[in-house]
Amino acid sequence: MKKVTFYLASFLITSSLLVTPRAAEAQSVDATADSEIIKTLERNCSSVRVAIKNIHTNDALTRVNVGQRYNSISTKLMARLNGRLAINKLDSSKLVNITNEFESTRLKFNSNYNDYDTAMTDLQRANCSNNVADYYQKLTVAREARNKLSEDVKILDELLVRYKEEVQVIKNSLSGGSNE
Repeated sequence: MKKVTFYLASFLITSSLLVTPRAAEAQSVDATADSEIIKTLERNCSSVRVAIKNIHTNDALTRVNVGQRYNSISTKLMARLNGRLAINKLDSSKLVNITNEFESTRLKFNSNYNDYDTAMTDLQRANCSNNVADYYQKLTVAREARNKLSEDVKILDELLVRYKEEVQVIKNSLSGGSNE
């Protein structure tokens, strides 16, 4: 139990570092702000391209690390603990439900990351010098895709917190001598 709690706690801290939209944070902008952004893109095209490349590279590395951790938590911790509880005829239905929700959200995260990666690749291939409006449109698509990833991470983190709390409830019931 201590190992599961440790892994969940350390993962929550690590995963909070993932998809925290910084440079590509969603903003609702009106037409005037759009024209200002386009002018800024025209003036700073080369530095924007370098920043986008750095974000894409860093996000790819982070995604691999966090994705592997999510996968390990799902297969090595959650599934195994749920199986052990079932073998010992302990009610783990809440844990199973959380695990199922976690797994479906994890798969959604993987799919959304692929969409984000495609959007970022399209953005990197675009030329902000020649067609600023098209570049800005691709930037907006990438920003929206990144925000979906951020939401997925938040949901996964919330599910991990719920799972940890439910593990604690089961642990407390076992410590009290009750098998319910």
